[in-house]
Amino acid sequence: MAKSRLQLKASTAKRFREFSKKNNSKQSETLDLVLDFFEKNNLSPFETLVPSKVSLEQLIKKRIDAVIAILKNIEKTQTKPGLLMLELLLEGRSVPKLEIAKKENVSASNKKSLTQLELEISRLQDLLKANKKDLEYLLHHVEIKSGAFGPDYLKLNIPRTEFEQFKIAIKQKN
Repeated sequence: MAKSRLQLKASTAKRFREFSKKNNSKQSETLDLVLDFFEKNNLSPFETLVPSKVSLEQLIKKRIDAVIAILKNIEKTQTKPGLLMLELLLEGRSVPKLEIAKKENVSASNKKSLTQLELEISRLQDLLKANKKDLEYLLHHVEIKSGAFGPDYLKLNIPRTEFEQFKIAIKQKN
C-alpha cells in the first residue's frame, strides 16, 4: 500500500487526528468514509445546505399538524355521523324497540287505534322474517374461495336472474 503526504495546516491536521481517534478508525479510513459520504449524498463542502435540521423539523411538525387537522375533520364530518346513522338504523330494526315505540305512540297520540298498531307491528315482523329468510338463503349459497395470488374471496352461487330478482325485491320493500 503506497502512502502519500498531504499538505495541511497544523490545526486542521490536529482536528482530523482527533476526529479519527474519536471514531476509532485510522486516518486513511476516516478520510475515505468522509469522501464517500459527500459523494453518495451529492454534497459539496463548499455549498451550504439550504434546509437546516431546524427548518426541516418545523416543516415536518407543520405537516403532521395538517394531517391531524384533516383526520379530525374526517372524524367530525364523516365517521361520527355515519356511525350515528348506522346505530339509528340498527335500533329501528329491532322488534323490542318497536313494541316500546308502540306504547309511546299509544300514550302520546291517539290517532291510530291499538289494533292498527298491532297490525303494523305484525306486518313489520313478517317483513323482518322474510328478510331474515332471504338472508339465510343467500348465506347458504355463499362459498369461500381461496385466491391463488391474493386474499380469500366470497362467491355467491345462484343464477344471475335470481340475483336480479333479489335486487328488485329489495328495492320494492324499501
